Amino acid sequence: MERFRDAAGFDDVQSFLVGVPALLLSVAVIAYAVDSYLPKQLFTNLVLGLSLTAYFLARARRTWDGKTGASYPRVLALVMLSLAALSVVSVGYVQVVFDRWLETGAFVVYNNVDIIIGASLIVLVTIVTADKFGWILGALVVVTVIYGVGGPQLPSILAHGGISLETIIFKNTISLQGVYGFLTQIAATWVAIFVIFAGIVRMFGGFDLILQLTERLEGAFSGAVPQTAVVSSMFMGTMMGGAGVNVAATGSFTIPLMQERGILGKHSGAIESVASTAGQVLPPIMGSAAFIMSDILGIPFADVAIAATIPAILYYSVTSYGVYQWSLWYDWSERDEANEEQSASASDTGVDMDDTSEEPRSVFLLKSAQFLVPLVVLIYLLIVLRFGPLYSGMYTILTLFGTRLLYLLWREGAGAGAVRQYLGEIAAGLREGGASAAPFVALLAALAVVINIFSATGLTNRITFALSALTGTSFVGILVISMILALLFGLGIPTPAAYLLVATIIAPVIVELATLQGFVVEPIVAHMFVFYYALLSAITPPVALAVAMAITISGAEFIETAIESLRLGGPTFLIPFMFVFNPELIFWSFPETPIALVVQFVALMVALSVTMGIEFGRKLPSYERAFRALLFLIIAFGPSLLVQVAGVGVFALTVAIRGALPKVRSARQ
Repeated sequence: MERFRDAAGFDDVQSFLVGVPALLLSVAVIAYAVDSYLPKQLFTNLVLGLSLTAYFLARARRTWDGKTGASYPRVLALVMLSLAALSVVSVGYVQVVFDRWLETGAFVVYNNVDIIIGASLIVLVTIVTADKFGWILGALVVVTVIYGVGGPQLPSILAHGGISLETIIFKNTISLQGVYGFLTQIAATWVAIFVIFAGIVRMFGGFDLILQLTERLEGAFSGAVPQTAVVSSMFMGTMMGGAGVNVAATGSFTIPLMQERGILGKHSGAIESVASTAGQVLPPIMGSAAFIMSDILGIPFADVAIAATIPAILYYSVTSYGVYQWSLWYDWSERDEANEEQSASASDTGVDMDDTSEEPRSVFLLKSAQFLVPLVVLIYLLIVLRFGPLYSGMYTILTLFGTRLLYLLWREGAGAGAVRQYLGEIAAGLREGGASAAPFVALLAALAVVINIFSATGLTNRITFALSALTGTSFVGILVISMILALLFGLGIPTPAAYLLVATIIAPVIVELATLQGFVVEPIVAHMFVFYYALLSAITPPVALAVAMAITISGAEFIETAIESLRLGGPTFLIPFMFVFNPELIFWSFPETPIALVVQFVALMVALSVTMGIEFGRKLPSYERAFRALLFLIIAFGPSLLVQVAGVGVFALTVAIRGALPKVRSARQ
């Protein structure tokens, strides 16, 4: 029993009681995937209640133990416990009166208690959102409610007829929309199942295994150490759900590793920031925003994954290429070799440079197989069989449970101790997964209120008219303004929230204005366009959330790290424009898509030489960088494939000519 308790992480009665709602949340979601035992909105209410309770109890425990740095921890802990109790009462009330709300909500029939409970639900999800994801998002909900109420007093484009506070509460709770609408339903099913999966993988040691893999890559090829950040962030980012979280998880390993090899903090932080940003556009999981996109567009998730694949390949290819260029310029490969020699010398003299002995390859492969097999199952179910995300996630989790059992039986033997440890690990994984999913459910419920009010006030239509008047007949102007708005909406906001805002307000505008001006932009292309910039806001000053997280690990200055991030990641800001003007990057066809992939990657290589100012160990003069900028436009957006290929040829010729010239070296760091 003790082995089960240790594996499950239930150190005492308090930790058990705090962890139960999170564990039940995971069980409820997995069970719902097996059998839809409740109406969807009623199930959403159950998940919302467990999420709020799990979050507030965990927050109260951390605060009571003094882990949050609060001035009055015991008082704040009691407040959190009170909010947990209010969550139980509010959700329990909805569970009891659900049938009445379902029958009478359409007729706008309700009582005062309904209004009080509805208001408490909106307040509760807003508190969780502000507490977990920052005051900006919490303020967004409050400001949106004020905007809905004060419409007649607002100027110009923001003005509308106004909505009473009581009506806002009714439309977002009692009518079973808003807090109980499609967005929270997605959070309670599609998003929750994959966040739970990521939590289980983390507790089973999957993320640690990825970091071990990157360690094994070290020394395998020239300049391998900085590439480990790209590889690990790419794989972990698809499950993490946020650039800042990804930087915290992988950067705590990769940034110190790079700094140990003599790579400056501004460069190591920049590499990790850029690499962590786009894991959410990497299939098969793609964070949680991709599932939201699938539902908004009404298309299978497989179509979203296929559309995202080529842009993701371009993103990580050019990032890896940029890291390679830095490795050449700063001689990082030479430092790797020097470090290896130092390690070998220390080994010869009996000094242990690494406290952890490397496992045999066979053991490492078996450890990897327990996670690779579920991943293959997930890809097969989502992409080949085109199962829904909920069912695919459920079968993937069950497969992971099976492979973990087989691995433990192989490692520990078929004894009672191994079984107890296995059951304890499952309990810990379910608890971790539920705890991770809880704030996301509350976040999407709060954003559902924002979107509901935007829709009711007609804000999107007024923005469409304003942008149309501002850009006139310039399609490129529409895209540039949409890019700026998407970056602004995404500053300091988690990706799902940022994407929801831009998808609701901006994506329809792009489609509509493009149609008015004679261009065809498919909805999925418009959504991918704004999705990318919602992601890239994580490395965009002045907020640059991923950079801010990286400097807490590297110790470098924010400004210099942000500048280096833009030098490395600058070309990735061009990828959305590329797939708008080259839709074969989104909609696959042969041979158009492979050709476009190669041509556009060369274009990004050219763009990278402009932003970085170096190429294959040589510094580019200003006039050549200007020429490369023009060459990029020709290759990426040339009027015909022949023109684009000609641009590729010119680039190859310039590289060959420069290769014959002597290298210009300077004080590089």
